[in-house]
Amino acid sequence: MNKTSFLLLMLFLTSAAYAQSVTGFWEIKEVQVGGRLMTPVARWTRINEDGSYQSGNGWQQNSEGTWKYDSNSHFFIPEETNGIKEPYGGFHVSFKEGNMIWQREEDGMPVTVTLVPIRKLPKSTADKIVGLWDLNDALQNGISIKSDFDPEDKYYIFIRWDRVYAERTKDGKRVTGYWYINAHRPEITLMSYSADENLESWQVEVTNDKLRLTGISDSNKNKELFFQRVNEFPN
Repeated sequence: MNKTSFLLLMLFLTSAAYAQSVTGFWEIKEVQVGGRLMTPVARWTRINEDGSYQSGNGWQQNSEGTWKYDSNSHFFIPEETNGIKEPYGGFHVSFKEGNMIWQREEDGMPVTVTLVPIRKLPKSTADKIVGLWDLNDALQNGISIKSDFDPEDKYYIFIRWDRVYAERTKDGKRVTGYWYINAHRPEITLMSYSADENLESWQVEVTNDKLRLTGISDSNKNKELFFQRVNEFPN
């Protein structure tokens, strides 16, 4: 390959790398901060051609604003219009294999954000866990305690979209409170309205019709609860 052909090839490859537009619908697939993975759950952003953007987690939008992009420096600057001003400025943008890469420095640490194109909103743990769940089994240290924990098969938990939950205990008692999900890990915390009840956190594994809660608080360590999704309240 002669020198002219090589230069033309390099120019083509460089141009192709930046031919892709920042506009589109993107999921944040990975965030590295100083070498540590700190990827938020189901984080997405929609960058519109009219200079606006919206972002959120799962099915919940939680930010919006405007953006600017300098095609010469490949610098992308989002500006929040309903939240806290971005303290670290914009990102240097590059593209690799159809993905968009954002890079900048925060508090002296390099930050790299990898975004992939998507067509529909990603589901977060909070989206998947909403619904009515009937208890199938309860384990303590790997041994079933269902006969003591729920002898009359009364226990269920109803996790509502408005961050309120209601559970029926083995005694038929109704307990209600608030729930929230960790932004970076599949962990749910239940906060009862009753002052007599302690906060309890659980690790979550959930599919369309199965839910497994593994205790991670002092009060529920080594306890596992297994549920089946139902569409009617149990008798």
